[in-house]
Amino acid sequence: MEKLPASGRASALAAIMLVEAGRTAQEALAEVLRAGPGSRELAAQDRHLCAELVYGCLRAELRLTHILARVLPNPQRLPRPLLLLLHQAVYAMLFQARVPDHAAVHSAVELAHRLFGRKLSGVANGALRSVQRLGRDVLLPEFYASKRNGKGSAQTHWEALCRYYSLPVWLADIWLSAYGREAALALMRRSFERPRSAVRVNARHISARALRVALLACEGSAAAGEWGVAFAPGAVPQAALGQSIALWQEQGALSFQSAGSQVVLHELGLTRWQGPVWDACAGYGGKSAALLERGVTVALSSDCAFARLRHLPKLCRRLRLPVPGVCLADAGKPPLARWPGPILVDAPCSGLGVLARRPDIRRGDRRGPQQLAQLADLQLRLLHALASRLVPGQELAYLTCTLNPQENEHVVDRLLGMRPELRAVRQWQTPHEHPWLEGMYGALLVRI
Repeated sequence: MEKLPASGRASALAAIMLVEAGRTAQEALAEVLRAGPGSRELAAQDRHLCAELVYGCLRAELRLTHILARVLPNPQRLPRPLLLLLHQAVYAMLFQARVPDHAAVHSAVELAHRLFGRKLSGVANGALRSVQRLGRDVLLPEFYASKRNGKGSAQTHWEALCRYYSLPVWLADIWLSAYGREAALALMRRSFERPRSAVRVNARHISARALRVALLACEGSAAAGEWGVAFAPGAVPQAALGQSIALWQEQGALSFQSAGSQVVLHELGLTRWQGPVWDACAGYGGKSAALLERGVTVALSSDCAFARLRHLPKLCRRLRLPVPGVCLADAGKPPLARWPGPILVDAPCSGLGVLARRPDIRRGDRRGPQQLAQLADLQLRLLHALASRLVPGQELAYLTCTLNPQENEHVVDRLLGMRPELRAVRQWQTPHEHPWLEGMYGALLVRI
């Protein structure tokens, strides 16, 4: 396959191929957009198109796969990059209202011709014309209940809904079993929608209150916690109080942080903690910074991955916050025998609450029932080790971005059974009926 031309669609294809090679969507997109497959900077419009296609095609992958299986006799025999290119075109036909169908078909066929030659570009053209002839049926869940040409055994309505919302059946079954059909369907719908973006206003900044008021006045905005503002997809304001969001960010007035992450800190009351706090799975440092902005003394931030942790000092300096002690450490093997204050554990998890924002998690090679069980055991190991470092009267906060009782309530129950000196103070989970907030879980425990 020849070198990809520099364009939004070609860059999206390159990024999704990196995802297939093992990168996360975020990593793949960042790598492609740094230089672009044509080794030149992409225009802003192409960069936005690339991001939309990467996240959108991964989010809708099972739906797109089913549609193409209805019009292609043996799609698995096509070169994988060509099949991914067809995914892009079908995604554009279904979800990009501003892109006419004929333009989506033309762009895909032209790129297929350049990459694979006339014969395979003809296959692409025929497949996409056949998709066009399917009409509006592809917008209905019932379309996803039958196999190609209506042949083969009938699929259940539940399996059709899983295809429609592009979720593996085993994953949807977790929600069905745990929360019931109505809540599971609400979560499935929410996981398929484009996620909201959100910012956290730095409470210490001189313009904090005025900036938050200005952001909340923007169309499509909503409060997220005490200092967060979430925006409808694609509606992040380009300016507030007379200058761009990027400039406010550069000046330390705000940071991008998911709305769910901000709300769970608020709901558990962690912004009122008395330090010193140990953030034991600090990652890139977003939650450490959020607490520091509220005047909480975060004395230590540790993580097992230097690639993430190395960003924390720079983040704190940009926000003009005190830099905590930074330690590269496995939370399951804490480097300290005792810790005199609260401990925060934002644990590794399956991410089933943030599927809209992390669509690569949907892929069968990334998650499965066995991996979820292993994660639950890891989470218990981390909590058990850190609980032994708590002194009486201090709290341990456990956070995940997943909606899976096996990793949430059940882990807490197992921990309480192993450590009778702990008591549950509060547990919170994003309401299932919430129309857009990510699925977060949090538990606050105290050592008596």
